[in-house]
Amino acid sequence: MRLLALYRTLLAGCSSRARIFGFAAIGLIEIGVAAMLANQVLDDTMKTGAELVDKFGLTLVVPLAALVFGTASLGDPIEDGTYVYLWLRPLRRWQITVAAYLATLTMVIPLAVVPTIASGVIVDGSPEMFLGATTAALIAAIAYSAVFVLLGQVTQRSLIWGIAYLLILEQFISRGGKGLGFISIHSHSVSVLAKTVDKRISLDYFSRPVAIIVPLVFTAIWLLFSGRRQRRMSVA
Repeated sequence: MRLLALYRTLLAGCSSRARIFGFAAIGLIEIGVAAMLANQVLDDTMKTGAELVDKFGLTLVVPLAALVFGTASLGDPIEDGTYVYLWLRPLRRWQITVAAYLATLTMVIPLAVVPTIASGVIVDGSPEMFLGATTAALIAAIAYSAVFVLLGQVTQRSLIWGIAYLLILEQFISRGGKGLGFISIHSHSVSVLAKTVDKRISLDYFSRPVAIIVPLVFTAIWLLFSGRRQRRMSVA
């Protein structure tokens, strides 16, 4: 019950109207682009749908939503001084991380993952597209949310550092090959999508099992690190 109450508190804190309406608008734009593409005569609807899911959803919408809501879930209470009331509650410190992570996913899934899946299915309604877009978007949301919950906890300029991370590591360094792409969430989510729809996409480096397991392992590591840091944080 204490964890549920903490989850509700953090969810209310990060889910401002501006953030919700902003990402709802982006999601509608993504779906609108998909509808326009679906009305055109396409040589390969599956490839076009996969590229839309990649370029719009996995590259922009999902990571950006995870950045905004993830950094706010703990970053906002730390910045405005209300974090001390969370930290002093009679609960295990790791539960703060878990509550923040669940609050982040609660916002990212409907506002970013669902429009990304819908955009792919609108262009190509095959079961492969639905499965590929769903799996890839969920993996991206799960992993990015853990990264940015931790980032919001360790720095007060989390949005700036988060944007730098997305631009430099996820979009630039990861293009240097499979070795560098191993540390990129985007590379793994794209690999899942490409292998499921059987279409070649840029940054498709890994087999489907590797592309699923590695981000989940990274997610667990980031959350464990965040939980351990909760016990060492000072609120003085």
